[in-house]
Amino acid sequence: MKLKAGLYIGIAMVLIVGGSLLAVKGKDAVSQAESRKQGILEAEQTTLFYQNSPGTIAEAGASEGDSVKEGEVLFKVKSAGEGDKEVLAPYDGLVDRVNVEKGDQVQAGVPLAVVQKNTYYTDLYIQESEIQQLEVNQSIDVHFPYLDQPTQVKGSVISISTAPQFANLRMSREKGQADLSMFLVRISMDSNTDLLPGMTAEVKIDEITD
Repeated sequence: MKLKAGLYIGIAMVLIVGGSLLAVKGKDAVSQAESRKQGILEAEQTTLFYQNSPGTIAEAGASEGDSVKEGEVLFKVKSAGEGDKEVLAPYDGLVDRVNVEKGDQVQAGVPLAVVQKNTYYTDLYIQESEIQQLEVNQSIDVHFPYLDQPTQVKGSVISISTAPQFANLRMSREKGQADLSMFLVRISMDSNTDLLPGMTAEVKIDEITD
């Protein structure tokens, strides 16, 4: 019994000392988790609405999945009151959805299509103690850890909120501190074939500070 008790005590001491050393070095699980900031990858989309007098779709040059350039003609509408009208792509992007076909009757306010930008973005909440590590237009690595082959792309900080968004009450209670302010940071990146809206994007603050 004494041998077993001594063995258990020895194991406990090793775990305590090892955990303390990891915590001091900032390599414990909690420190690593705090360093990783995760958000959801999103794509900006625009719904194209028909804005003129009633007419007929004379030409539908856009199909779902098509890549388009800014100013490209997506639809031509023959309007009795205003003549032929063209609906143009608002920016370089991808046609996400088409709601009409050639020959359809349309009137003002009818959604014609949804166009998605070629750039993605993710919003992250960064603690007050870390926000000074970031600035607008700063280049930053963005990780996608849950892909079969984890991917890393270059992103750019495009905005930082000028006022804190909320206070992290849970963390402040655990650490006995005042409420911690969180700032909203938006990071933009080019789309590629490996990425899809809805994926988890991750930024590692310790990569910036090292």
